[in-house]
Amino acid sequence: METIPLAKSVGLLSPRITILVTTQNKEGKANAAPYSWIAPISFTPPMVYIGIQRRETLTIKNMRETKEFVVNVVTKEWADKAISCEAKIENKIEKAGISFRESKKVKAPTPTDSRIALECKLHDIIESDKVDHFIVVGEIVHAEKDSSLKNSETVMHNSGPIFVSPGEEFEVERKKK
Repeated sequence: METIPLAKSVGLLSPRITILVTTQNKEGKANAAPYSWIAPISFTPPMVYIGIQRRETLTIKNMRETKEFVVNVVTKEWADKAISCEAKIENKIEKAGISFRESKKVKAPTPTDSRIALECKLHDIIESDKVDHFIVVGEIVHAEKDSSLKNSETVMHNSGPIFVSPGEEFEVERKKK
């Protein structure tokens, strides 16, 4: 086994599902930003966490202000649009060609291209001086999935500009007590 520098150790947990988090401020202006540090943390109630760089981004500001957001799983057909929303430019959503529809239970919008949308209420933003990311915890209050979506169409982030899609599926027998 090769020793990996600790600074690169979390990169061994790749690829990770790619999401586009959508929020809006109290005036109704939408924001969208891609992330790949996300995981479920509770079945009941259904909750997820997202790791977001520890600085006051529009995503964090809007979450603090409105207490809600939408997690949209990125698929191949709109990956370029979603990832381009990481740009720190004016009108990035319009330039990316992303349009929105109303969400069912939250005011934050859902991209029309989204085929998996998890509407969330903010539960907590955990901050620590010892880490470089906020841990955002959200309770899923509404979930939607396009029934024709195949797992192979979702996009995973490996590192930098490298993204992959899931490949072959296989089963492993689980021996629960």
